[in-house]
Amino acid sequence: MKSKIYLFILLISSHLVCFSQTTKVTLQIIDGIEDKLLKTKMEQNSSVLLTKLNEASLKKLEEPLLDEKIITPDGIEKIKDLWKDGYFRCIKRQITEIAVQRDDVYQIRNIPVIYGDSDRFDVVLEYYPDGRINDFYIALEAHQYKSVLDATSVIDRTRREIILGFLENLRTAYVKKDIGYIETLYSDKALIITGKVLKSENLTTDNYQSSLTKNQIEYQVQTKSEYISKLKDVFSSIRYLKLDFKNIEVVKHRKYPNFYGIRLQQIWESSSYKDDGLLFLLVQFKENEDPIIWVRTWQDAEKTSVDEAFGLHNFKISSSTIQN
Repeated sequence: MKSKIYLFILLISSHLVCFSQTTKVTLQIIDGIEDKLLKTKMEQNSSVLLTKLNEASLKKLEEPLLDEKIITPDGIEKIKDLWKDGYFRCIKRQITEIAVQRDDVYQIRNIPVIYGDSDRFDVVLEYYPDGRINDFYIALEAHQYKSVLDATSVIDRTRREIILGFLENLRTAYVKKDIGYIETLYSDKALIITGKVLKSENLTTDNYQSSLTKNQIEYQVQTKSEYISKLKDVFSSIRYLKLDFKNIEVVKHRKYPNFYGIRLQQIWESSSYKDDGLLFLLVQFKENEDPIIWVRTWQDAEKTSVDEAFGLHNFKISSSTIQN
């Protein structure tokens, strides 16, 4: 009888060891931070968080059980929002990365995650000065991020980091179907151009005037409210959304240095629909304020030539826009 009990205990112990080995993640920071105590806290909190996510994914929990000692309430909510559409887990057991500092916030990038059964992407962790994690969002592909950051350009490195962070938050908001946050990113007077060729016309608003070719100006034009309303309907009709940004180009406006044209390839794959498009955003960045999107255009990547693709040159910014 005793031998059976010992065998039973041994089997349980063996199962627990295997489970721990399957889910445990260790993160080590190899550069980018001099404060040894803060470095240790960030490593410990990151390791615990990623391990907890793996445990929750393996057990298929409704939501991961997270401790506010390692991650802030805001950070917990952001993870729960992503978790609603599917489990995700870290696919590396040992992570070595550098910490990146922006003002008083630290960031660790390139953390590989599997979302659902096979969708792989990297995530970014951001930290408060006390070492707690405060943000968790989907990263641009490492080579995409680096190509924009290291590009020879009149745009200074700090502004390029802000633009890249903006794109990562934008992508994450769409994947989370966070319509409230998306709505805050668009100006109330934003111009949305998308869809099928309709008719030829000149497009003018109080804030900018477009200069378009015949093919370009035959697109469906929407206001912000129309676009957000349709986006709500799309989000409510799909179970999940995979979104990828590739071939990112950023151009600074020659006359108005706070305005940037961002052109990229957007690959959209939802539970009911797929497309591959060329996305252009006219974005205004202000000091200590969130970026504002004034123009968003989408064109079919297959059917749009380089000459026909929207860009900064297609939109003339008026003085009333600058004052907003």
